[in-house]
Amino acid sequence: MFVITGATGQVGGAALEALKQRDVKVRAVSRDPKRAADLGVETVSGEASDTASLVSAFKGAEAVFVLLVPPAQAQDVLAESRVAAQSIAAAVREANVPHVVALSSVGAHLRDGNGIVRALHDFETALAGAAPSIVFLRPGDFLENWAAMLPAAHEAGVLPSGKLPLEHRSDAVSALDVGRAAAELLFDPKPGTRVVNVLGPAQYSPLDAAEILSKRLGKTVTAVPSSREETVAGPVAAGLCADYAEKLADLDEAFNVGRLGFPAGSGELRRGRVTLDAVLQRLAGDAR
Repeated sequence: MFVITGATGQVGGAALEALKQRDVKVRAVSRDPKRAADLGVETVSGEASDTASLVSAFKGAEAVFVLLVPPAQAQDVLAESRVAAQSIAAAVREANVPHVVALSSVGAHLRDGNGIVRALHDFETALAGAAPSIVFLRPGDFLENWAAMLPAAHEAGVLPSGKLPLEHRSDAVSALDVGRAAAELLFDPKPGTRVVNVLGPAQYSPLDAAEILSKRLGKTVTAVPSSREETVAGPVAAGLCADYAEKLADLDEAFNVGRLGFPAGSGELRRGRVTLDAVLQRLAGDAR
């Protein structure tokens, strides 16, 4: 039996669908089981900071997919993330999970200077040694992150980006490819700890995204640079905590100075097949 946390999210949902295609027994863990009632698998309640609920959810599993979502409403995002990370790790140990695939991120090898990704560095640290077999799955930036900018593209014909310069191409990947990779790795336990880096089929820039959206929307969309102040103000206006918004801006700055990446020898490398064009086509259709 395989256990998936975050099954109603993009990565967890893709992992769940991939497992369902293999016709194996799957248990989905959700903070709100009613929301996950139509997933077509056994669904149980579980909360990252509630160790007991996770122990119950993980019991009897041959492999578990875990993720940590930094709390966007927290006054101290990293502090609350560490609590959740320790809780998840404790549950893995107490439930005697033999194999774990943990969603992490590019840049998680860094202790500092990586913005919100520091929470995932701490997640990896907490999970170290928690199971006989552990995979840290480190994707590049998610292509789906452009979804937050689609209203501006629709309404004003602009695509704001804190990643600069606008012509710079970097590694990014679809959440669908990451979820599929997670599902494959659940069937591949090996003693010890592995790092698997996941990239998309190509590198992309904000200019590339704007060009694709121009074709998809049938109107000119222009990529425009966002200042740090603008990058922080957007999430705050949407109701997120200032600390979270600041760390998102820190992440953009880390990308811009080349601090984030996949160092040679840092782990295995896998490439997905979902293109930026396919992601933006899907996102634009959902927005309409």
